[in-house]
Amino acid sequence: MTAMGFYCRVTRDHPMSSLREAVGDATSALVCLPSMAPEDSCADLFSATTPETTVLCVTYSRPPSDCVERFRATGASGSLSVVAVGDMPTDTAGADDVTVKTVSTPDDLTGLGITLSQALSTHADTVVCFDSLTVLLQYVDTETAYEFLNALTGHLHAADARAHFHLDPAAHDTRTVDALASLFDAIVEHEDGTWTARRRKLLQ
Repeated sequence: MTAMGFYCRVTRDHPMSSLREAVGDATSALVCLPSMAPEDSCADLFSATTPETTVLCVTYSRPPSDCVERFRATGASGSLSVVAVGDMPTDTAGADDVTVKTVSTPDDLTGLGITLSQALSTHADTVVCFDSLTVLLQYVDTETAYEFLNALTGHLHAADARAHFHLDPAAHDTRTVDALASLFDAIVEHEDGTWTARRRKLLQ
């Protein structure tokens, strides 16, 4: 694994009240939250969508119907597409306007990558929610996940898409968290009611 930190410096922002403010204009953000956190951190990001936006939810644990419910609860505009990974119900509770794609095997990162690449090439304005890297790491090792995410973040930049990836930092050792964090434009954390972000900036 080659850490991206050799090519950038990292700065820490002052505490902020919202996730949207913390993520800012980052193309890819690693959102570090406990898996059982009660706060729906995605709501603030989804509320910033426009009617032309497609929200693409990659879910390893929530069924598509849950993704639909959460998306609609935010009052977000735009359309919703779900990529359901693993063996789970794919019914969307009558939401016929929601597109659902499936990747039946959780460790099939080739299939997941193809599905996401196709989605990114189809939609001009895309916001991706990846839930979650912690579950992904139950099926593949850190190096495999790193290589997959390295390619995916490159596709996101090329497609001018925005994405956030959920991770429970308490579920992994520091070396794993640091290795994955090096791939993202921003690493966002929540503590004591405020958000902070560390951002990568390319060296001149």
